[in-house]
Amino acid sequence: MKYMFFVLVFSFILSVNGYVFLRGWQVTPPSTYVRFIYSFIFWALTSLFIIRMVYGDTFNTATSYLISSIAFTWFIAVIYFAIALLFIDLLRVLNHFFGIFPAFVRENIYTVKYLSAIIIATSVSLVLLYGNYKFHNPQVTRLSIKVDKPMPQEGLRVVLMSDIHLSSYINGDDLRRFVELSNSQNPHIVLIAGDIADRNLKPLLDWDAQSILRRLKSVYGVYAVSGNHEFYGGEREEIYSYLSASGINMLLDSLVNVAGVIEIAGREDRTNFKRDSLEKILSKRDVNLPLILLDHQPYQLDQAVSNKVDIQLSGHTHNGQFWPVNKIVKSMYELPYGYMKRGDTHFYVTSGIGLWGPKFRIGTLSEIVLIEISGNGLPLN
Repeated sequence: MKYMFFVLVFSFILSVNGYVFLRGWQVTPPSTYVRFIYSFIFWALTSLFIIRMVYGDTFNTATSYLISSIAFTWFIAVIYFAIALLFIDLLRVLNHFFGIFPAFVRENIYTVKYLSAIIIATSVSLVLLYGNYKFHNPQVTRLSIKVDKPMPQEGLRVVLMSDIHLSSYINGDDLRRFVELSNSQNPHIVLIAGDIADRNLKPLLDWDAQSILRRLKSVYGVYAVSGNHEFYGGEREEIYSYLSASGINMLLDSLVNVAGVIEIAGREDRTNFKRDSLEKILSKRDVNLPLILLDHQPYQLDQAVSNKVDIQLSGHTHNGQFWPVNKIVKSMYELPYGYMKRGDTHFYVTSGIGLWGPKFRIGTLSEIVLIEISGNGLPLN
Protein backbone atom coordinates (compact mmCIF):
# COMPACT_ATOMS: atom_id res chain seq x y z
CA MET A 1 0.00 0.00 0.00
CA LYS A 2 2.81 2.41 0.93
CA TYR A 3 4.64 1.76 -2.33
CA MET A 4 1.45 2.19 -4.33
CA PHE A 5 0.97 5.58 -2.64
CA PHE A 6 4.47 6.70 -3.66
CA VAL A 7 3.94 5.44 -7.22
CA LEU A 8 0.75 7.49 -7.47
CA VAL A 9 2.42 10.59 -5.99
CA PHE A 10 5.40 10.46 -8.32
CA SER A 11 3.16 9.71 -11.31
CA PHE A 12 1.18 12.84 -10.47
CA ILE A 13 4.38 14.90 -10.09
CA LEU A 14 5.76 13.73 -13.43
CA SER A 15 2.42 14.23 -15.19
CA VAL A 16 2.01 17.82 -13.97
CA ASN A 17 5.64 18.66 -14.74
CA GLY A 18 5.35 17.05 -18.17
CA TYR A 19 2.26 19.11 -18.99
CA VAL A 20 3.91 22.38 -17.90
CA PHE A 21 7.10 21.45 -19.76
CA LEU A 22 5.30 20.82 -23.05
CA ARG A 23 3.30 24.03 -22.82
CA GLY A 24 6.46 25.96 -21.98
CA TRP A 25 8.24 24.33 -24.93
CA GLN A 26 5.61 25.82 -27.22
CA VAL A 27 6.58 29.39 -26.27
CA THR A 28 10.36 28.95 -26.31
CA PRO A 29 12.16 30.34 -29.38
CA PRO A 30 12.71 27.63 -32.03
CA SER A 31 16.42 27.49 -31.27
CA THR A 32 18.08 24.16 -30.48
CA TYR A 33 20.39 25.86 -27.98
CA VAL A 34 17.58 27.70 -26.16
CA ARG A 35 15.38 24.63 -26.00
CA PHE A 36 18.27 22.52 -24.69
CA ILE A 37 18.89 25.02 -21.89
CA TYR A 38 15.16 25.19 -21.15
CA SER A 39 14.86 21.38 -21.02
CA PHE A 40 17.96 20.97 -18.88
CA ILE A 41 16.90 23.55 -16.28
CA PHE A 42 13.29 22.34 -16.15
CA TRP A 43 14.08 18.68 -15.59
CA ALA A 44 17.01 19.43 -13.29
CA LEU A 45 14.63 21.30 -11.00
CA THR A 46 12.07 18.51 -11.21
CA SER A 47 14.75 15.93 -10.40
CA LEU A 48 15.90 18.03 -7.46
CA PHE A 49 12.41 17.88 -5.99
CA ILE A 50 12.31 14.08 -6.36
CA ILE A 51 15.76 13.82 -4.74
CA ARG A 52 14.53 15.91 -1.80
CA MET A 53 11.44 13.74 -1.41
CA VAL A 54 13.44 10.48 -1.46
CA TYR A 55 16.50 11.44 0.57
CA GLY A 56 14.98 14.06 2.86
CA ASP A 57 17.46 15.45 5.37
CA THR A 58 20.22 12.89 4.85
CA PHE A 59 22.54 15.50 3.34
CA ASN A 60 24.47 17.91 5.53
CA THR A 61 22.41 20.78 6.92
CA ALA A 62 23.51 23.48 4.47
CA THR A 63 23.05 21.24 1.43
CA SER A 64 19.65 20.02 2.62
CA TYR A 65 18.48 23.59 3.19
CA LEU A 66 19.62 24.68 -0.29
CA ILE A 67 18.02 21.69 -2.00
CA SER A 68 14.80 22.14 -0.03
CA SER A 69 14.57 25.86 -0.80
CA ILE A 70 14.92 25.33 -4.55
CA ALA A 71 12.97 22.06 -4.83
CA PHE A 72 9.94 23.07 -2.75
CA THR A 73 9.67 26.47 -4.44
CA TRP A 74 9.78 24.76 -7.82
CA PHE A 75 7.11 22.27 -6.71
CA ILE A 76 4.55 24.93 -5.85
CA ALA A 77 5.49 27.12 -8.82
CA VAL A 78 4.76 24.22 -11.18
CA ILE A 79 1.37 23.69 -9.50
CA TYR A 80 0.41 27.30 -10.17
CA PHE A 81 1.83 27.23 -13.70
CA ALA A 82 -0.32 24.15 -14.36
CA ILE A 83 -3.45 25.85 -13.01
CA ALA A 84 -2.88 28.92 -15.18
CA LEU A 85 -2.18 26.82 -18.27
CA LEU A 86 -5.26 24.67 -17.71
CA PHE A 87 -7.35 27.83 -17.58
CA ILE A 88 -5.85 29.04 -20.85
CA ASP A 89 -6.42 25.63 -22.47
CA LEU A 90 -10.04 25.75 -21.33
CA LEU A 91 -10.40 29.11 -23.09
CA ARG A 92 -8.82 27.63 -26.20
CA VAL A 93 -11.35 24.79 -26.20
CA LEU A 94 -14.22 27.25 -25.79
CA ASN A 95 -12.80 29.38 -28.60
CA HIS A 96 -12.59 26.32 -30.86
CA PHE A 97 -16.30 25.67 -30.48
CA PHE A 98 -17.71 29.14 -29.90
CA GLY A 99 -15.12 31.59 -31.27
CA ILE A 100 -14.87 33.63 -28.07
CA PHE A 101 -11.47 35.21 -28.79
CA PRO A 102 -11.62 38.79 -30.13
CA ALA A 103 -10.09 39.63 -33.51
CA PHE A 104 -6.94 41.13 -31.90
CA VAL A 105 -6.11 37.78 -30.28
CA ARG A 106 -6.80 35.75 -33.42
CA GLU A 107 -4.70 38.09 -35.58
CA ASN A 108 -1.76 38.34 -33.15
CA ILE A 109 -1.68 34.83 -31.75
CA TYR A 110 2.11 34.65 -31.29
CA THR A 111 2.31 38.04 -29.59
CA VAL A 112 -0.55 37.06 -27.27
CA LYS A 113 1.15 33.73 -26.53
CA TYR A 114 4.41 35.36 -25.43
CA LEU A 115 2.59 38.09 -23.53
CA SER A 116 0.55 35.44 -21.71
CA ALA A 117 3.73 33.61 -20.74
CA ILE A 118 5.16 36.82 -19.23
CA ILE A 119 1.94 37.56 -17.35
CA ILE A 120 1.74 34.02 -15.96
CA ALA A 121 5.39 33.99 -14.85
CA THR A 122 5.02 37.40 -13.19
CA SER A 123 1.76 36.48 -11.49
CA VAL A 124 3.12 33.19 -10.11
CA SER A 125 6.22 35.01 -8.80
CA LEU A 126 4.07 37.59 -7.00
CA VAL A 127 1.82 34.89 -5.52
CA LEU A 128 4.88 33.04 -4.20
CA LEU A 129 6.29 36.21 -2.65
CA TYR A 130 2.94 36.84 -0.94
CA GLY A 131 2.72 33.25 0.29
CA ASN A 132 6.25 33.34 1.69
CA TYR A 133 5.46 36.58 3.52
CA LYS A 134 2.36 34.95 5.05
CA PHE A 135 4.42 32.01 6.33
CA HIS A 136 7.05 34.25 7.91
CA ASN A 137 4.41 36.39 9.63
CA PRO A 138 2.26 33.97 11.64
CA GLN A 139 -0.71 35.32 13.52
CA VAL A 140 -2.16 34.71 16.97
CA THR A 141 -5.71 33.41 16.75
CA ARG A 142 -7.68 34.07 19.93
CA LEU A 143 -10.39 31.73 21.15
CA SER A 144 -12.51 31.89 24.33
CA ILE A 145 -14.02 28.66 25.66
CA LYS A 146 -16.27 28.28 28.68
CA VAL A 147 -16.62 24.81 30.21
CA ASP A 148 -19.20 23.69 32.73
CA LYS A 149 -16.59 22.77 35.32
CA PRO A 150 -14.92 24.65 38.18
CA MET A 151 -11.85 26.61 37.10
CA PRO A 152 -9.49 29.13 38.70
CA GLN A 153 -11.12 32.56 38.82
CA GLU A 154 -8.62 33.98 36.34
CA GLY A 155 -9.12 31.03 34.00
CA LEU A 156 -6.34 29.41 32.00
CA ARG A 157 -4.39 30.82 29.07
CA VAL A 158 -3.41 27.95 26.78
CA VAL A 159 -1.20 28.30 23.72
CA LEU A 160 -1.82 25.68 21.04
CA MET A 161 0.66 25.10 18.25
CA SER A 162 0.95 22.23 15.82
CA ASP A 163 2.70 20.93 12.71
CA ILE A 164 6.05 22.61 13.27
CA HIS A 165 7.77 20.07 10.98
CA LEU A 166 11.30 20.76 12.20
CA SER A 167 13.87 19.76 9.62
CA SER A 168 16.85 21.21 7.81
CA TYR A 169 14.37 23.54 6.09
CA ILE A 170 12.16 24.68 8.98
CA ASN A 171 15.10 25.12 11.28
CA GLY A 172 16.38 26.96 14.33
CA ASP A 173 15.66 30.41 12.90
CA ASP A 174 12.00 29.51 12.37
CA LEU A 175 11.71 27.75 15.72
CA ARG A 176 13.07 30.78 17.58
CA ARG A 177 10.31 32.92 16.06
CA PHE A 178 7.68 30.36 17.04
CA VAL A 179 8.98 30.17 20.62
CA GLU A 180 9.10 33.95 20.97
CA LEU A 181 5.55 34.26 19.66
CA SER A 182 4.33 31.67 22.16
CA ASN A 183 6.20 33.26 25.07
CA SER A 184 4.72 36.67 24.27
CA GLN A 185 1.26 35.29 25.15
CA ASN A 186 2.31 34.52 28.75
CA PRO A 187 0.57 31.13 28.73
CA HIS A 188 -0.25 28.95 31.70
CA ILE A 189 0.13 25.87 29.48
CA VAL A 190 1.66 25.22 26.04
CA LEU A 191 0.20 22.37 23.98
CA ILE A 192 1.76 20.98 20.79
CA ALA A 193 -0.59 18.84 18.71
CA GLY A 194 1.92 16.67 16.83
CA ASP A 195 4.29 16.73 13.86
CA ILE A 196 7.00 18.52 15.81
CA ALA A 197 9.68 16.79 13.73
CA ASP A 198 9.20 16.41 9.99
CA ARG A 199 10.79 13.01 9.65
CA ASN A 200 14.34 12.63 10.97
CA LEU A 201 16.15 13.55 14.17
CA LYS A 202 19.44 14.49 12.49
CA PRO A 203 18.64 18.12 11.57
CA LEU A 204 17.35 18.80 15.10
CA LEU A 205 20.67 17.59 16.46
CA ASP A 206 22.60 19.61 13.88
CA TRP A 207 21.18 22.96 15.00
CA ASP A 208 20.53 22.02 18.64
CA ALA A 209 16.75 22.24 18.77
CA GLN A 210 16.82 21.34 22.46
CA SER A 211 18.36 24.64 23.50
CA ILE A 212 15.57 26.52 21.69
CA LEU A 213 12.68 24.32 22.84
CA ARG A 214 13.82 24.73 26.45
CA ARG A 215 13.07 28.46 26.12
CA LEU A 216 9.33 27.81 25.85
CA LYS A 217 7.79 29.52 28.87
CA SER A 218 4.62 28.50 30.69
CA VAL A 219 3.36 28.29 34.25
CA TYR A 220 2.40 24.60 34.22
CA GLY A 221 4.56 23.14 31.46
CA VAL A 222 4.65 22.10 27.81
CA TYR A 223 2.72 19.03 26.65
CA ALA A 224 2.73 17.35 23.24
CA VAL A 225 1.51 14.34 21.29
CA SER A 226 2.90 12.51 18.29
CA GLY A 227 1.90 13.20 14.71
CA ASN A 228 2.08 11.08 11.59
CA HIS A 229 5.41 12.57 10.53
CA GLU A 230 7.21 11.31 13.62
CA PHE A 231 6.54 7.82 12.24
CA TYR A 232 7.93 8.34 8.73
CA GLY A 233 11.67 8.28 9.36
CA GLY A 234 11.69 5.20 11.60
CA GLU A 235 13.16 7.19 14.50
CA ARG A 236 10.07 8.01 16.53
CA GLU A 237 11.38 6.66 19.85
CA GLU A 238 14.59 8.64 19.44
CA ILE A 239 12.55 11.75 18.55
CA TYR A 240 10.31 11.30 21.61
CA SER A 241 13.34 10.94 23.88
CA TYR A 242 14.95 14.02 22.40
CA LEU A 243 11.79 16.09 22.83
CA SER A 244 11.35 14.86 26.41
CA ALA A 245 14.91 15.94 27.17
CA SER A 246 13.95 19.34 25.73
CA GLY A 247 11.43 19.88 28.51
CA ILE A 248 8.37 18.68 26.59
CA ASN A 249 6.02 16.26 28.33
CA MET A 250 5.13 13.70 25.66
CA LEU A 251 1.62 12.35 26.18
CA LEU A 252 1.56 9.05 24.31
CA ASP A 253 -1.75 7.40 25.13
CA SER A 254 -1.58 8.92 28.58
CA LEU A 255 -3.36 11.30 30.93
CA VAL A 256 -1.87 13.91 33.25
CA ASN A 257 -3.33 16.06 36.03
CA VAL A 258 -1.99 19.60 35.75
CA ALA A 259 -1.74 21.47 39.06
CA GLY A 260 -5.04 20.03 40.23
CA VAL A 261 -7.01 22.38 37.96
CA ILE A 262 -7.23 20.56 34.60
CA GLU A 263 -6.40 17.22 32.99
CA ILE A 264 -4.74 16.73 29.62
CA ALA A 265 -4.96 13.49 27.66
CA GLY A 266 -2.77 12.76 24.67
CA ARG A 267 -3.29 10.08 22.04
CA GLU A 268 -0.64 8.47 19.90
CA ASP A 269 -1.21 9.41 16.28
CA ARG A 270 -3.64 7.15 14.43
CA THR A 271 -0.69 6.06 12.23
CA ASN A 272 0.01 3.75 15.17
CA PHE A 273 -2.67 1.13 14.60
CA LYS A 274 -1.99 -0.28 18.08
CA ARG A 275 -2.72 2.93 19.94
CA ASP A 276 -4.96 2.62 22.98
CA SER A 277 -8.66 3.33 22.82
CA LEU A 278 -9.81 6.67 24.14
CA GLU A 279 -11.88 4.86 26.78
CA LYS A 280 -8.73 3.17 28.13
CA ILE A 281 -6.74 6.42 28.18
CA LEU A 282 -9.50 8.20 30.12
CA SER A 283 -10.30 5.33 32.48
CA LYS A 284 -8.68 7.07 35.47
CA ARG A 285 -9.80 10.62 34.75
CA ASP A 286 -11.22 12.92 37.40
CA VAL A 287 -14.65 13.73 36.00
CA ASN A 288 -14.85 16.85 38.16
CA LEU A 289 -11.94 18.50 36.34
CA PRO A 290 -11.98 19.97 32.83
CA LEU A 291 -10.37 17.66 30.27
CA ILE A 292 -8.39 18.66 27.18
CA LEU A 293 -7.71 15.93 24.60
CA LEU A 294 -4.80 16.28 22.18
CA ASP A 295 -5.24 14.14 19.07
CA HIS A 296 -3.16 15.07 16.04
CA GLN A 297 -5.60 14.05 13.31
CA PRO A 298 -9.21 15.27 13.62
CA TYR A 299 -10.97 12.00 12.85
CA GLN A 300 -13.83 10.26 14.71
CA LEU A 301 -14.86 13.37 16.60
CA ASP A 302 -17.87 11.52 17.99
CA GLN A 303 -15.50 9.58 20.27
CA ALA A 304 -14.62 12.76 22.13
CA VAL A 305 -18.29 13.65 22.52
CA SER A 306 -19.31 10.21 23.77
CA ASN A 307 -16.42 10.20 26.25
CA LYS A 308 -17.45 13.63 27.57
CA VAL A 309 -14.21 15.37 26.60
CA ASP A 310 -14.51 19.08 27.29
CA ILE A 311 -12.04 20.29 24.64
CA GLN A 312 -10.34 18.44 21.78
CA LEU A 313 -7.43 20.13 20.01
CA SER A 314 -5.97 18.85 16.73
CA GLY A 315 -3.83 19.86 13.77
CA HIS A 316 -2.59 17.83 10.79
CA THR A 317 -4.73 19.37 8.04
CA HIS A 318 -2.70 22.59 7.62
CA ASN A 319 -6.06 23.81 6.27
CA GLY A 320 -4.67 22.66 2.93
CA GLN A 321 -1.63 24.94 3.25
CA PHE A 322 -2.23 26.66 -0.08
CA TRP A 323 -5.06 27.25 -2.52
CA PRO A 324 -6.69 25.24 -4.06
CA VAL A 325 -5.67 22.35 -1.78
CA ASN A 326 -7.56 24.03 1.08
CA LYS A 327 -10.75 23.51 -0.93
CA ILE A 328 -9.96 19.80 -1.27
CA VAL A 329 -9.14 19.44 2.43
CA LYS A 330 -12.45 21.09 3.30
CA SER A 331 -14.27 18.15 1.69
CA MET A 332 -12.11 15.55 3.48
CA TYR A 333 -12.78 16.42 7.12
CA GLU A 334 -15.83 17.22 9.17
CA LEU A 335 -13.76 20.02 10.73
CA PRO A 336 -10.76 20.85 8.52
CA TYR A 337 -9.99 24.08 10.34
CA GLY A 338 -11.32 26.30 13.11
CA TYR A 339 -13.82 25.96 15.95
CA MET A 340 -16.86 23.77 16.39
CA LYS A 341 -18.98 22.71 19.36
CA ARG A 342 -20.91 19.45 19.44
CA GLY A 343 -22.88 18.66 22.56
CA ASP A 344 -20.72 19.81 25.47
CA THR A 345 -17.45 19.21 23.59
CA HIS A 346 -15.48 22.07 22.08
CA PHE A 347 -13.23 21.33 19.09
CA TYR A 348 -10.48 23.39 17.48
CA VAL A 349 -8.36 22.30 14.51
CA THR A 350 -5.39 24.59 13.92
CA SER A 351 -3.82 25.21 10.53
CA GLY A 352 -0.43 24.96 12.23
CA ILE A 353 2.51 27.24 12.84
CA GLY A 354 4.83 25.41 10.46
CA LEU A 355 4.11 23.40 7.35
CA TRP A 356 5.27 20.55 5.18
CA GLY A 357 7.50 21.41 2.24
CA PRO A 358 7.28 24.81 0.56
CA LYS A 359 7.30 27.87 2.83
CA PHE A 360 4.18 29.39 1.34
CA ARG A 361 0.77 30.12 2.85
CA ILE A 362 -1.65 31.04 0.08
CA GLY A 363 -5.28 31.28 1.10
CA THR A 364 -4.42 29.90 4.56
CA LEU A 365 -2.36 31.13 7.49
CA SER A 366 0.34 30.08 9.91
CA GLU A 367 -0.94 30.47 13.44
CA ILE A 368 -0.63 29.75 17.09
CA VAL A 369 -3.91 29.71 19.01
CA LEU A 370 -4.36 31.47 22.34
CA ILE A 371 -7.24 29.73 24.10
CA GLU A 372 -8.68 31.42 27.16
CA ILE A 373 -10.58 28.80 29.16
CA SER A 374 -13.04 29.84 31.83
CA GLY A 375 -15.26 27.76 34.11
CA ASN A 376 -18.79 27.82 35.48
CA GLY A 377 -17.94 30.14 38.38
CA LEU A 378 -18.07 27.43 41.04
CA PRO A 379 -15.07 27.21 43.40
CA LEU A 380 -12.47 24.50 43.00
CA ASN A 381 -12.61 21.78 45.64
